[in-house]
Amino acid sequence: MSRKPRITFPRMDVELADRAALPKRRGEVLELAARGMQSKEIARAMGISVDTVDWHLNELKDQLCAFSRADLISQGWMHGLFRARALALLLMALSVVPVMRSRPSPINGTRPPAVRHTIGRTAIREIRA
Repeated sequence: MSRKPRITFPRMDVELADRAALPKRRGEVLELAARGMQSKEIARAMGISVDTVDWHLNELKDQLCAFSRADLISQGWMHGLFRARALALLLMALSVVPVMRSRPSPINGTRPPAVRHTIGRTAIREIRA
């Protein structure tokens, strides 16, 4: 009987948002697990045994009330333990754009008018028709 092919997803570059929230080694294990590494890969990368990695993961599951590794990582995201490196850089870059756009223009020193889109009853009637 043949096995199903394993589904893999691209690994996200994740880091802990607050290093003081967890003990150092446990935080490293959680960070590597969130990057999509298996227990053997984590053990090899950290120079510890697979049993130690599994112990850290089980302690984290108890701490975050998670049932599985996927649930553990999901709980970590919900508790704000992670941040994506590339996403953080992208959001920082995009956060500057609206500020630059709303600055006074150098020509006459006025700000561009705010554009507001409101939908009234007549517009709703036109959409329904």
